[in-house]
Amino acid sequence: MKHLPTTPFASRSNAGYTIIEVLIALAIFSIGLMAMGALQASSLLRTRNIAEKTEAWTILDDQVQTLKSMPFYANDNELDDDGDGTTDELTEEMPDMVAGNHNANRLDGRYTVHWQVLNDQPIPQQNQTVLPGVPAGSYTVCKTISVQVTMAGDDPATEALADVAFVKTWAEDGIP
Repeated sequence: MKHLPTTPFASRSNAGYTIIEVLIALAIFSIGLMAMGALQASSLLRTRNIAEKTEAWTILDDQVQTLKSMPFYANDNELDDDGDGTTDELTEEMPDMVAGNHNANRLDGRYTVHWQVLNDQPIPQQNQTVLPGVPAGSYTVCKTISVQVTMAGDDPATEALADVAFVKTWAEDGIP
């Protein structure tokens, strides 16, 4: 029986993997897992942002509908809305429709809705000659209203999640 000499250079086809090959495979696998983890975290963050914006747009729509449905002047509610002792006067404006800046908290204080009312833009004040049947005096007939929704404590000018502006007019059929 002949014996073949063994040498250190013998074929290694059945020898398995080296430690270097295993470490390289683990490194590639780890990089793939880290990328998947980062993708998952990014996806969760974007989902949260979309949920916040959806809530903000819902709050914005609710506030806009409330402001649009309010009377321009509080001349039909039998209340002294401006606190001057006289009820239902023609110049008595609803508190939420008074020119200036207003805000209110929504959803347990998580969001703040801001609205600004600007009188006489884009239509200037009118008098009784332009508005038939209205007592003598000058009246605001339009208001530009802008509404923004922010997270609590955020600046509505720079950090609004949702915002809109519209013009509300005092229609002739609404004049007492």
